Amino acid sequence: MKFKLFFDGNKTTKGTSCSYVLFSQQEERIFEETLILPQEITVPQAEYQGLIEGINKTIEYFNKNNFNIKEIELEIFGDSQLVIKQLKGDYECKDPQLRTLRSKVRNLLTNFLSAGFYWIPREKNLAR
Repeated sequence: MKFKLFFDGNKTTKGTSCSYVLFSQQEERIFEETLILPQEITVPQAEYQGLIEGINKTIEYFNKNNFNIKEIELEIFGDSQLVIKQLKGDYECKDPQLRTLRSKVRNLLTNFLSAGFYWIPREKNLAR
């Protein structure tokens, strides 16, 4: 079974936030959430945090609904070229805080059959 997880992180003068949304194979929206983050968090950190929170919520959803997570293929979509390319291994991850966040993502994804990372333009990101 395939599911699609979209994530985003934002920082404006009004505050810092992250969001995520999960879709089923049939393109049904399963859940969506936006979280307020501390103002000192950078945009790349907010992006990673959106992905981490989204993966955690996805795992929680699958466990609650008796899915076998090891049979799930998770397709991950984000508009942060930096985060997507770091996760794919195309870019180095030199920042120690981002390396820690990247490791959290990779560890969480070991629960799934597979995970793929896809960059999308901001206007196509369904996480807002």
